[in-house]
Amino acid sequence: IQIFCDGAARGNPGPAGAGAVLQSEDGTVIARVGRYLGRATNNVAEYTALVKALVNYFPKPLHVKYRPGIDKHQLRREIIATYLTNSLVNRVGATFVTEFMEKTGRGPADIARAYAITLRVFRLREFWDAIEALDNRVPARVQITMLKDINHLIEWVTLWFLRNGRASLDIGEHVAEFGAGMETLSRDLDQTLPAHYLDDVKKRAKPYIEEGVPKNLALLIAGLVNLYSSGDIVRLANQHKRPVADVARLYFAIGTRFRMGRLRAASNMLEAESHWQKLAVAALIEENYGHQLALASQVLACTGRTSDEQKAIDAWIKKNRVTVDRADAFLEELWSGEVNDLSMIAVASRKFRALTDS
Repeated sequence: IQIFCDGAARGNPGPAGAGAVLQSEDGTVIARVGRYLGRATNNVAEYTALVKALVNYFPKPLHVKYRPGIDKHQLRREIIATYLTNSLVNRVGATFVTEFMEKTGRGPADIARAYAITLRVFRLREFWDAIEALDNRVPARVQITMLKDINHLIEWVTLWFLRNGRASLDIGEHVAEFGAGMETLSRDLDQTLPAHYLDDVKKRAKPYIEEGVPKNLALLIAGLVNLYSSGDIVRLANQHKRPVADVARLYFAIGTRFRMGRLRAASNMLEAESHWQKLAVAALIEENYGHQLALASQVLACTGRTSDEQKAIDAWIKKNRVTVDRADAFLEELWSGEVNDLSMIAVASRKFRALTDS
């Protein structure tokens, strides 16, 4: 049996509801249930959805007569935890939690919360459903590749919440803070990316389209790589009280100006031979994202509320001409050859650090 459940509150607290669907292994809906909760928080709504999933785990004749017993079932926590664990293991793999424990030092419960937040803010179940609906219409290998693309997004954004979320990792609070912004960013990505980014998205989507994947879904999956830093963009927009789309355009324009995305791509192409080299590459990529965030924040802070990202960047460069010229000279030298060594990436990260410190 598969259990799908969710709950939400508009306004947090506000009008709230919860629901659950039980499916058999072949996808047949066994039961579905929904309930209006009145005024409640996201946490209450989500918890109620889990409880409803727990109730529907049992045969229907038991729901009314034995409902008090179900609510007090000795294994109720274990049943709910099993549902959440199955989702995590089935979608991102059995080693996901241990790998993230090593990367972050956080415990399994925090990692599960960050995973749940990521699923909610991107509505990833809708992505999965769309891909699974292509069964027998496109090759299975194409579906698997698209699911892997989603998993890469889950890995980066889960890591972001573990690094940058509030200590409690309250699911309701984080979904309320980031959900609307990330939904806007996902929906309007084609209006925020530079032209060459959009060309890259089309190139990545082309093989999917040629295999029979609907164009809109192919473009959506191909563009997920540009959402790895969505947490930074949305938080920056909230801090500066600016539209998410404006901040995203500025963020991506800065990445283009200093070729930061190209540096991340070169980092991903490095052949890390040892476990520690792999960790070093991942750390440098994270640093690169951090430098891009710091530069975007500086530009926003010193250029007012202009919506013209290029004018804002030019004004910031004018104020920091000496440091920018040094960075440009280094980048020109760096990209005059092939970037194929970890030490080159490390030196580049240090140069970007000097630029942000200016």
